[in-house]
Amino acid sequence: MADFRALLLTDVVDSTKLSEAIGDQAMAEVWAAHDRVARDLLPQWRGREIDKTDGMLLLFDTAADAVNYALHYHGALASMPMPLKARAGLHVGPVILRENNAEDVARGAKPLEVDGLAKPTAARVMSLARGGQTLLTPEAREALGETDLATQSHGHWMIKGVSTPVELFEVGADPSLFAAPPDSDKVYRVVESGGRWLPVK
Repeated sequence: MADFRALLLTDVVDSTKLSEAIGDQAMAEVWAAHDRVARDLLPQWRGREIDKTDGMLLLFDTAADAVNYALHYHGALASMPMPLKARAGLHVGPVILRENNAEDVARGAKPLEVDGLAKPTAARVMSLARGGQTLLTPEAREALGETDLATQSHGHWMIKGVSTPVELFEVGADPSLFAAPPDSDKVYRVVESGGRWLPVK
């Protein structure tokens, strides 16, 4: 049975370039500091870590908790001895939570798996964000409801592999810093005209 949850995906930008510049040992220390910062924020916003690569897949019960986590996470990364920037994408939708058995966990499996289309949806939105930016799907924006934070629509975007355009929203404390994603061969902004979606360019 599916549950509606908020899925937040993060990704540290230019981490490979930084690793090449400072070396594996120094980068391991940077990752340890990043992980400590990211994990220490989770209890305050009732989040759970599901997976980790160059960022994290995090699970929240509400969009408000996920958004507040994301904004504090961005701030914490900027305050690190070696400041980092991460992109973040949030989607709220049905997920299937599947627990791995203890034997598999002992072999290195994650305790909890998240299945369903909500995960790739959040991943696509996250991939469009710039460093320090948090983007939301329409479902996440609706679930967020009224908020004292600034929110802005960046219009509809055609994303490779997605059949219909997706409206993107940005959330943050300072709307003067908001910026739409750049067009590319995999994603571009569209407008509806005469029942058809046409590239803005």
